[in-house]
Amino acid sequence: MLGLILASLTGFFLFLFISIIYLPKIWTMEERAGVEYARRKLKWLSKWVLKSLDVKLEVKYKDKNAIDSLDKKEGIVFVCNHQSNLDIPAIVTALHIDVGFVAKHEMKKWPFFGTWMKKSNCVFLNRENPREGIKDIKKAVELIKEGYPTVIFPEGERSLTGKILNFKKGSFKLATETNGVIVPLTLKGTYDIQPRGTLKMSRGKKVTLVVDEPIFIKNISKEDEKMLSTIVRNKIVENFENID
Repeated sequence: MLGLILASLTGFFLFLFISIIYLPKIWTMEERAGVEYARRKLKWLSKWVLKSLDVKLEVKYKDKNAIDSLDKKEGIVFVCNHQSNLDIPAIVTALHIDVGFVAKHEMKKWPFFGTWMKKSNCVFLNRENPREGIKDIKKAVELIKEGYPTVIFPEGERSLTGKILNFKKGSFKLATETNGVIVPLTLKGTYDIQPRGTLKMSRGKKVTLVVDEPIFIKNISKEDEKMLSTIVRNKIVENFENID
């Protein structure tokens, strides 16, 4: 329970602090500047949450130069497996690019966190209502076209066992409809901190994020585009199995 208490208290007080100090500033900013500022503050907060849990975070790039050379205007979609509630803080902390997320609709109502995710141009996906879900995906596509890098979890839910689930093909519309770039992310270790279905959090665990080479939709064949969910999942599974 110590991990849960420390992470909860750290998150609560830091969210309270940044909300009081920085939210008024964001409201006075031009939209893009405000979004980028909010994403930087989420990164700062995420680092402290991981510190409170004594997480050992390791980031492995297959080709960092290729990632550094990406142009946000091309439309960047990070695709990651989903292990735990700690996935978002781990990804935000690990990546040197500030990102938003396609997250479950319920997170919109979370105190503090929901507010900052809204300010970060995150999209809350309604999976209960297919019509609303389509609207949410369209909104995410527009944000990506506008140059806001976004992370999506194509499994649609956290794994119950730690094993990688099947990927939903609809998640890849974010990339195909923008003719953009997919960057596969492989996350391992957050499940060991807090598995789905439990409030307990363990401290001192190692978390690894593998950032794979970018896939440019404009450069792949129509056949590969149809198989995109399988191709990306295979890359992520292979990386997952090769993490020590």
